Amino acid sequence: MIYESVDSADNIEQGDIFRNIPRIDVSLNRLLVVDDQGEASEMDWNDVLEKNKSDPGTTAIATIQPVDAIVITQNCDAVRSEFISLCQIDNFKAVTGKSPANAKNWQAEIVTQSRRNTNFFYLPENNEFGLDEKMAVNFKVVLRIRRTDLESIRDNRLGKLNDVANEHFRETIAQFFRRYPYNEWYPLNAEEFKIYSDKSPETIEPYPHQTDS
Repeated sequence: MIYESVDSADNIEQGDIFRNIPRIDVSLNRLLVVDDQGEASEMDWNDVLEKNKSDPGTTAIATIQPVDAIVITQNCDAVRSEFISLCQIDNFKAVTGKSPANAKNWQAEIVTQSRRNTNFFYLPENNEFGLDEKMAVNFKVVLRIRRTDLESIRDNRLGKLNDVANEHFRETIAQFFRRYPYNEWYPLNAEEFKIYSDKSPETIEPYPHQTDS
């Protein structure tokens, strides 16, 4: 089992799994804006910006749905930051498009995707913690909740990842948000790049903006 129970008084930490977190969806092209008389009219975001020049502050109608989610904010920030970030949890098929037919195919899919795909984090089913089917964390859907608001619904926590699972979770988060080659010298201009490359023990190729031509 990769889950642990939490006490309602425990601090919110990375890896905490919540039920019924509000996901708010709006369309910037079709915002339902409410005027001072309570009448709603459809506007796009540019119209709202123009309206705010003469009448700051806008009330809009949004779609809210309850979803399961897991905290991705680091522990040191989760106790003091104004906002806490969570990622939505959904069933495995909804997140990955995959639904293996048997245990052999499931293990192959889980292991293979864990190696190749950092878009999600697999969560096995466990009825004790309210997960009645194989689930996955969708790192592409990030929810931001005010910390004090999240603390007020700490009883909505289903549990948390144990130490072993949380190590893997933390690394998968890092890989997802760090999915490009990092070169410390990329912002240097042509002159600065030449000085840097002359000192480098390896041959490095300049970016187009780092050449004199």
